[in-house]
Amino acid sequence: MPTKGIFSLFVGYVRHLRDRREFVAPLQLTGRLEYYLVHEFIGHVFQASAGRLLGKVNLGGKGEQKFDISFVEGTPASPETIVALVEAKYLGNAHRTDPVDTARDEISTTLKDLRRQLHRFTGTTHAKTPVRLRSLNKEVYGLVFASYTKPVGELYAKNDFYRDVNRRATEYGFRYHDLPTPWLHPVYDDIEVKILGTVYRVTLRAGLWRAGVMNTPSGYASAVRGLAREQGTLSE
Repeated sequence: MPTKGIFSLFVGYVRHLRDRREFVAPLQLTGRLEYYLVHEFIGHVFQASAGRLLGKVNLGGKGEQKFDISFVEGTPASPETIVALVEAKYLGNAHRTDPVDTARDEISTTLKDLRRQLHRFTGTTHAKTPVRLRSLNKEVYGLVFASYTKPVGELYAKNDFYRDVNRRATEYGFRYHDLPTPWLHPVYDDIEVKILGTVYRVTLRAGLWRAGVMNTPSGYASAVRGLAREQGTLSE
């Protein structure tokens, strides 16, 4: 990236969403938000890079993978170049305003699809555009959002949901930056939203992941212990 790495830009994006929590949280009760959140990320990166990075959506020619975001840079004197590739996924415990967990059975399928999409990009062009990725090992990144919503008064199992996401994602080999597990940044927690007379508590977390080595369940336990040591605290 020209001035900041993609991880630095992502951390700034998390702060951007946190600042907009009163606007974003109600949207989590309307349906899957990945397309909206992808465009928010593109807009944040554009502003944070002072217009030097532009994210293009679903870029890919015939027979090519169509990436959710292809970040390009260039000037009138130099050709447009792809410098980062990102796939986005949205995980949730429930669909829209459902009071029970109707979406948790989709987590593994979504993560399996993401595992297929994240890889080392070895080509020199994509969609007829030169590619010079600046990510670690020329990797495609996964922009992952995990949403938890529940009406006040219903069984509240937020921590169990996020542990489940972490366990499944670790078994698929995802990692956050140099951490041993696919950590999720807290964006905001337990925002109360009143929808059609019912009050919900809404939480959002986000991560920028890369593909690693597939793990067994015992490997997952080892990775969690490694993350606890990395953070200097016990993992939930």
